[in-house]
Amino acid sequence: MNSYLLGWHYRSHFETLISYSNHAFYDAALLTIPDRSEHAAQRPTISVAQPSDAMFNIKTLFDRSISFHHIAQGIYAKRGNIAEATYIAHLVRELLSKRTKDSIGIVAFSQEQQNAINTALDTLAGQDPTFDDLLEEAQARTENGQFTGLFVKNLENVQGDERDIIIMSVCYAPDARGKMSMHFGPINKKGGEKRLNVIFSRARRHMAIVSSIKHEQITNLYNPGANFLSRFLQYAEQVSAGNMKQARTVLDGLTTARPQGRFRSGDTVVLQEIREALEKEGITVAEQVGQSGFRCSLAVKAKPEDAQYALGIQVDDEAWYQHDNVLEQYYQRPAVMETFGWRTMTVYAKDWLSEPEKVIGDILKRLGKPSSASGTVVTAEELLPEGTVRLLSGEGKQEKFWEITANGAKIFIRYGKSGTKGQIEVKTCINDADAEKEKEKAIADKKATGWRELSGG
Repeated sequence: MNSYLLGWHYRSHFETLISYSNHAFYDAALLTIPDRSEHAAQRPTISVAQPSDAMFNIKTLFDRSISFHHIAQGIYAKRGNIAEATYIAHLVRELLSKRTKDSIGIVAFSQEQQNAINTALDTLAGQDPTFDDLLEEAQARTENGQFTGLFVKNLENVQGDERDIIIMSVCYAPDARGKMSMHFGPINKKGGEKRLNVIFSRARRHMAIVSSIKHEQITNLYNPGANFLSRFLQYAEQVSAGNMKQARTVLDGLTTARPQGRFRSGDTVVLQEIREALEKEGITVAEQVGQSGFRCSLAVKAKPEDAQYALGIQVDDEAWYQHDNVLEQYYQRPAVMETFGWRTMTVYAKDWLSEPEKVIGDILKRLGKPSSASGTVVTAEELLPEGTVRLLSGEGKQEKFWEITANGAKIFIRYGKSGTKGQIEVKTCINDADAEKEKEKAIADKKATGWRELSGG
């Protein structure tokens, strides 16, 4: 049977968690969702002198997507690393004692290190009855009838598993004499890099890399597996420290693919003009946010000091009109971004060229900010995309939504339980006028059955 590469990656809630695998193993072909949070803020390096440092380092696991915990004193002996295993046990105790709601998975590079981590967990639990109870509870955890318990696995048997937090033990280190061997077990074998792809892509929210070595200590770069491991450690360390330009350099060196030319010269001018107009209004704007072929044209912050973007703006360009999947272009892409916390809108170049002041006013309304020209502040009821009608039914947890909009001769309907992205239907009409007529009829029919209208959202 023919094989196909999946187009979208949904698991990782931070793009940085999947970007290395995307570039190293999929030639940057996966579409990933741009991050609302910026990772470029400088953060201190994480050095581990003793296992109890986990008490102070636990917060670093949550304030960044990838945290690199370096144990300089780690020793590799009998295919295991006791220092890393013991520190991981203390990290787990800190996570569970703080009653984190995130599920946890631990991955080692060998079965021996997997055993060492299990032993370290059991030893610590034997010394701490409270942790013993918490660990047993975490290992038996289920959500909605599905097992989501804490696991400890190795790269040979972790495929198919995923957790909110993944703690990875690199294990390899100099021996007791200080000699660093370039033997990395199955990673050195043919196809070893594919095993790395599995272990690198298990995390949904956070990944903690516990390592006794840094990338420059791996010297047999002629071996594909060792090479990919070295560059991953380099990438993880740069992301952990907030050095995103250096992390981007690592990604660019992993693939021969280059970003396709999204913009004609006219498209670039429109982007720059919108950005400059927003900056005159005191708005912070970033262009082309994202690390895959899917980018957010303009990402906007309501305040310069905000940690997250308040609005994602897609600007139509040449690639926009070459896209042959209308459903994905107009609904799935914005819906996916919204599922990951974005608020989105689309600005068409023709609208900008004909009515730039109105476009800026619409953007400011979405941000709830006054225009410097009018001083008008928008209310929450004005925030839905223009032309979209949203109806609601039910209350509280039972509330459902139904949205409809017409674009040309097509009608797009999205419906489902409030708080979800829902389902989408597309209907093609005879012409624009017929589509508008069908839209009004559908709205009237819904209201006749008791659905109430929400103007804005």
